[in-house]
Amino acid sequence: MDSALSSPSLNADSQVEKYVVCVDTFKVVLRLCKVGGLADEALMVLKKMPEFNIRPDTTAYNLVIRSLCEKGDMDMAKQLMGEMGLIDLYPDMITYVSMIKGFGIVEKAFELLAEMEKEGEGCRPNVITYTSVIQSFCEQGRAKDALSVLELMEIKKVEEAEKTFRMALSSGMKPDSLACSMMIREICSEKRVLDGFCLYEEVEKTGCLSSIDIDIYSILLAGLCQKSHSAEAARLARSMVEKRIPLRTPYVEKIVEHLKNFGGKELVAELVSMVRKWSAVRQPLAVVCRIIPAGMP
Repeated sequence: MDSALSSPSLNADSQVEKYVVCVDTFKVVLRLCKVGGLADEALMVLKKMPEFNIRPDTTAYNLVIRSLCEKGDMDMAKQLMGEMGLIDLYPDMITYVSMIKGFGIVEKAFELLAEMEKEGEGCRPNVITYTSVIQSFCEQGRAKDALSVLELMEIKKVEEAEKTFRMALSSGMKPDSLACSMMIREICSEKRVLDGFCLYEEVEKTGCLSSIDIDIYSILLAGLCQKSHSAEAARLARSMVEKRIPLRTPYVEKIVEHLKNFGGKELVAELVSMVRKWSAVRQPLAVVCRIIPAGMP
C-alpha cells in the first residue's frame, strides 16, 4: 500500500483527471444561480465561458437575462440582449417575455412586442406570450395595463385574444366589464354570435356582468335572432327582462319580429314595455341636456 501511494504514477499532479467542460455544464451552473437569485454570479459565469473556448448559446443568455430581470437590473439585461446580436445569436420568445416582465411598463411591453413582430415567424408573439404578459400585470394588480395588452391582441388577432380571455376565466380571474364587453363585441363582429353568447354565459357565471355595456345584450340578441338560434335568443331575452335591461332602439324591430314568430309573445310584451319606459325616461333627460348648456353663461 505504501509503495503504491509513493509511486510517481500516483502523485497529486498525475491524479487530476481532465473532464470535458461544455456549454451544458455552464448552463447547469447558470440555472443554479437563477434558482438561488445570484444574478451577478450568473453574469460572471457567462463572461467566463469564452475563457474555456465555449460560446454561450441563446439558452445561456436567457438564463442570465431572466436572473437580471428578476433582480431588477434592466440596464444590464438590455445590454446582454444587445450583445447577443454581436455574436450571431438572436433573442427568442423567452428573452422578450423576460424583458417585458422585468420592465413592467406597458409602453415598454408594446415596444418589445412590436420588436417581436419584426423578428418574424420564429419570434412572433403568440397566445402564450400575451398570456404571460397579461398574467404578470394582473399579479401586480395592474388591470388597466393587462387590458391594454388584451386590446393589442384584439388588434392583432381576435382568436388569440379570445383564447387568452378564456384562459383567464378558467384560472379564476375576473376580467372587468370593459374587457368582457370588448371581447364579446369583437366575436360578434366576426359573425360568430353563438360563440359570443357562449362566452357571455361563461362570463355571467363569474359575476363579471354587473356593469357590462347594455349595447352588448342587444347586439347578441339581434345576432341570435338573425341566425335563428331561438332557444339561446329566448334565454338571453329572459335574462334581460330579469335584469331590466332594455333593447337598444336600432335592434327592436328585428328582435320583436323574430321572437313573435317563435311564440314568445309574453316575452316580447315585456321587452317592448321596457323599451317604452326607457324611452320615456330618456326623452326628458335629452331635453334637459339640451337646455342646460344653452342657459349656462
